[in-house]
Amino acid sequence: MSKKHRPANSSVTRRRFLQATSATAVSMACSSEDATQSSPDTTVVPDSTVAADVSPDRTRSETSVDLAVVARAELNEAVALAVELAGGLDAIQPGQTVFIKPNAVHGFGGNAPGIVTTHDMLAAVIQVVKQANPGSIVVGDRSARFFESDSVFEMTGLGAAALKAGADEVYAAPKPSADPDAWVLVQPPAYEETWSQAGGVLVMKRLIEADHIINLPSCKNHRWAGFSLAMKNFIGGVGDESRDVMHYTEGDPDRLCRDIAILNQSFSPLLNILDARVALINGGPEGITDDANTTEPGLILASSDRVALDAMGAALIQRELNHADIHKPDAVHGLMTTTAAWSLPQVVHGIERSLGVVGPEHVAVQFDGVSVQQELSDLFWAGIQS
Repeated sequence: MSKKHRPANSSVTRRRFLQATSATAVSMACSSEDATQSSPDTTVVPDSTVAADVSPDRTRSETSVDLAVVARAELNEAVALAVELAGGLDAIQPGQTVFIKPNAVHGFGGNAPGIVTTHDMLAAVIQVVKQANPGSIVVGDRSARFFESDSVFEMTGLGAAALKAGADEVYAAPKPSADPDAWVLVQPPAYEETWSQAGGVLVMKRLIEADHIINLPSCKNHRWAGFSLAMKNFIGGVGDESRDVMHYTEGDPDRLCRDIAILNQSFSPLLNILDARVALINGGPEGITDDANTTEPGLILASSDRVALDAMGAALIQRELNHADIHKPDAVHGLMTTTAAWSLPQVVHGIERSLGVVGPEHVAVQFDGVSVQQELSDLFWAGIQS
């Protein structure tokens, strides 16, 4: 397994990154409009919480979900195999709309693996989805709240790459203040914890109206939430105003992870496919600041279950941290290196909000060609290894 550690760059810090985003000419000023002023439709999401039991028991439950971890040199082959092992896309019927949700957080790094979804990964997923013969394929995202989405799709090249690969439409979601009709106010269970004043969470109408969602996160850590994988990627389906109140939680990973789980109740992805060929294991989610470290696990992960995928993705980041020289540990380094994957806040809150399975005993892991299978499996099942 090859490794590549991003060298320190003292000229780019997180503070300078945020200053740059607010000063850039692509309308990166943070929106402060009250979400309730646009009077969007309101939808109540049913509650179905369950108690969490995350005891690491290798006894497989009769009720389990499939989780694929694949290492193949050829990307299209790796993605196709991961999708097949994770249960496939048979649910897609002719004429239906499939919304592919990549990670298009910002464009400062261009088409940077481990930070945004890459052109080749997006093309490989579109190719697999097209084989299911849907009516249309839409690729869309709402970029970080300092940015205009259309600028990010252009800067990263994701828009052109999606159309070239066969997508029918690229949807660079507008800010809610620019197009209120593109957003809907929903009330997932426990929304009052953070969004009571707004009356709900603003979510992307096109995303929740699609027949199927394919969630396409990158593999990276997050300096406040611990990691940014399947669940965190759905912040790109939430409007700017709803994000603002979440991000006043620096130093409180549990609070932010709770909010991530709450808003995830608004979305029901058919499949989550994680590009872990490159992993950003420190300095996320921006990935271009002076504390950034990347490695090259060379893996593709897939599951219909967000909790299972995030637990395995977190275990993978922990595995990489165990073998990396982190030159400037970020705020969650201690959390990620001392907490078992199934006890990390995002995973725990995901379980509490019924977003997926309640523990590893409910996961049937399908490894294919993975040289670090034993080490990764041990972390997934048992916790941090020294």
